[in-house]
Amino acid sequence: MTPLALAAAGLFVVALCDDGVHVFDRTNSREVQHIDYSHDDAYVRLTQRLPAAGDAGGSCICLATSSQVLRLEPIAIEQQVRELLKRKQFDQALDLIHNTQQAAQASDLGDATAIAADAADAAGGRAQWHHIALAQAGLLLLLECEFERGLQLLQDLPPFVWQPCQLFSMFPDIMAGWLPRVPVRSYWGLHGQQLPPLAELVIDTLELRAATATTPRQQRWRQGQQSKLQLQQEHEQSVTYITASKQQMANYNSTASSPDSRQQQHGKSSSSRGSATSFRALPSSYDADPSVVEALVQQGKTAVAAYLSAVRVQPSMSMLDGIDTLLLSLLCDVGDAAAVELLVEGPNAAAAAAAAATLRAAGRWHALALLLMNNRQPQRALDTWKSLAAGELVESASTTGTVAEAKGDAAAVAVAAAAAAMAAGPHRVSTQVLLSGGG
Repeated sequence: MTPLALAAAGLFVVALCDDGVHVFDRTNSREVQHIDYSHDDAYVRLTQRLPAAGDAGGSCICLATSSQVLRLEPIAIEQQVRELLKRKQFDQALDLIHNTQQAAQASDLGDATAIAADAADAAGGRAQWHHIALAQAGLLLLLECEFERGLQLLQDLPPFVWQPCQLFSMFPDIMAGWLPRVPVRSYWGLHGQQLPPLAELVIDTLELRAATATTPRQQRWRQGQQSKLQLQQEHEQSVTYITASKQQMANYNSTASSPDSRQQQHGKSSSSRGSATSFRALPSSYDADPSVVEALVQQGKTAVAAYLSAVRVQPSMSMLDGIDTLLLSLLCDVGDAAAVELLVEGPNAAAAAAAAATLRAAGRWHALALLLMNNRQPQRALDTWKSLAAGELVESASTTGTVAEAKGDAAAVAVAAAAAAMAAGPHRVSTQVLLSGGG
């Protein structure tokens, strides 16, 4: 279809065709909105042309016939992103955030004032809008059980915007002692005040997915309802926008400009997490499959453990003792013995009593001995290795770690580790005692 008019403003290109106004994202050529518009101008029909112009600042586009002017104004980027996130259109929201950042950075090149202002914001701990948007997107992705994707967004944020300790609410049983000191940051409030416990989050997500799933019959019914809704909207828009006024105004953005046009584009109105839905493919009491819940919980724990392992060495981390304590617990839960040993053997801030209790509960006796050595308790470490060598303690199975590398021979690992520890300094327990398993 040949456009009657083309005009550009900011990140958008507008094409007016016989079937209405099409708005495209100029960075990726994706159509992001359609606005119904019709005219009865004989000149336009004859010439297949319609005057159009956009101002140099990108604040509006005007389309004109002999009797009407259609003025389109872009909605603020921040509002566009917020609306996209509300509808869980994460790809579009993130594209818009990143494209806006790139455009701003390009315009700031060589602008000493803009560069100085950005540096002052960072130094003063003042978050820019895109920081807030990315934090909100990351939290919403976590609520969708897209753990790795959400955590990657959070990992890239500066510490004055996001702190890893804000994840503690997902593990209240482990982090009860730290929770009262965790900062509460609502951002745009789309995720609530704080994240729910991980198991609860998973069950809520599965229930919501089941509630919004549709059978083929329901899908046909939904399409019929949408067709009826579109006809109604077309009538309403003809009354709202296409009048005999000398000037008409409409907004455009990367989603839509009004509840009616949003429904026309997306086929449904925006909804927040946990809101009522029109279709429910489940009984009123929903019982999640325990195996599915457990798999997602383990996936979440694995992702959070990987995230904490990456960020714990960064500067300006709040509550590092809590971060390391939680990390150790998660690594034990997912059975990564190698990562557990690496953590307890190196510099760490884990609460000593909590860490030792976690390792005992998980049956990570070799790691417990390493922790004791690292905490300058060599006699207790040697006693632990002695009991492990004698078979009084049984190391939990794992596919990684020193015992796994020794093909499960925990006794040999204990003897070798104790011998190495004694070689590093004088201790009371001799190698012969360890080998014999005696007192």
